[in-house]
Amino acid sequence: MAMDANEVQTRLRDWLETNVAGWSDVRLRPLEVTLGSGFSAEIFFVDVDYLDAEGQQSSTLVVRRQPTDLEVVHGSSLELQGRMMAALDQLKVTAVPDWIGMELDPSVLGNPFLIMGRVEGQSASQNPNYNTSGWIADMSPAQRGATWKNAIESFAKMSRIDWQADGFSFLAQAEWGKPGLDQYLGHIEAWYNSCRKDRVMPYVDAAIEYIRAEEPSNMPVNVLWGDSTPSNVMFSADGKVNALIDWELAALGPSELDLAWWLYFDDLFSRRFGVERLEGLPTREESIAIWEAEAGRKAEHLKYCDIVVALRMALVVVGAFDRQVGIGNIPPENKSLNANFMTLYLAERLGMDLPELGPDFYTFMSNMTPVDKKED
Repeated sequence: MAMDANEVQTRLRDWLETNVAGWSDVRLRPLEVTLGSGFSAEIFFVDVDYLDAEGQQSSTLVVRRQPTDLEVVHGSSLELQGRMMAALDQLKVTAVPDWIGMELDPSVLGNPFLIMGRVEGQSASQNPNYNTSGWIADMSPAQRGATWKNAIESFAKMSRIDWQADGFSFLAQAEWGKPGLDQYLGHIEAWYNSCRKDRVMPYVDAAIEYIRAEEPSNMPVNVLWGDSTPSNVMFSADGKVNALIDWELAALGPSELDLAWWLYFDDLFSRRFGVERLEGLPTREESIAIWEAEAGRKAEHLKYCDIVVALRMALVVVGAFDRQVGIGNIPPENKSLNANFMTLYLAERLGMDLPELGPDFYTFMSNMTPVDKKED
């Protein structure tokens, strides 16, 4: 049953007064949102006034709801995001939004939700591509380089976290293996097995074999952001990092995987999309050096990590493909299941014949992010 704005406002006010320590006399400004079975805007902002030990306060909060049947990746959950943000907010090792709280009981707002403080600033746009227009394109080359350096340093700092002593033991998932790379790979294998459906996926299948056959030993166990992309960094106007956001892919593993994820998306939004990188953005080698200086160690086995993160993204595409088939956008025989940007990247790294991106791929992509049709 749908809730009108007045009911949403009342329920949120009551929840905040009951669940946020030290808050009283909570008042919410009028909301322009309706929640119900067809609600699609899962993130909305709330202006709130309240009293705490320091007196009258005003703040803007972000409320994020998530249906219980929504999985971005296999095993992802709103609860993991919430626990990750709460732990990072307490530790203060890198900038994250102020943590307010989480409610897993769907009866309050129709779905579980978490609440955080709103972060001022702007992120790097994916559409339009930040390499072609926008605030980063308007910067000088030196400013761009400093901005990227700030972002890489921010997630490299997570290498310093002791996952056991610092409160991140909730990331250990025994069903997927020992904490660290073994668990990370076990999660990928479980995800692969859940979506394969007896289909032949030559590039994904080859990558699954590779990650175990070439698995390095003695890799460190670090706390991973999991989605280290410029679009998930909130920057101030001068390029400083106000916060890292979007923690639903958080995991345990060697922190080189976060670096590889950043490099993967850097390549995707430039070379792979046929777009020239902006002058001043660090090269791959410069980005690695920035990360190493902040992490305090050499980045090891990056070639291997490149394949692991590309495989993870390829599995995201398998899920997106199946959703599009399910709603009738594309037929099951559409060739983009095995011929897309992610399988192309895997083929390059594994030394396999490259898939051809034809009309099926562009039909698939037209329902996601617009892409220029370029020959590879």
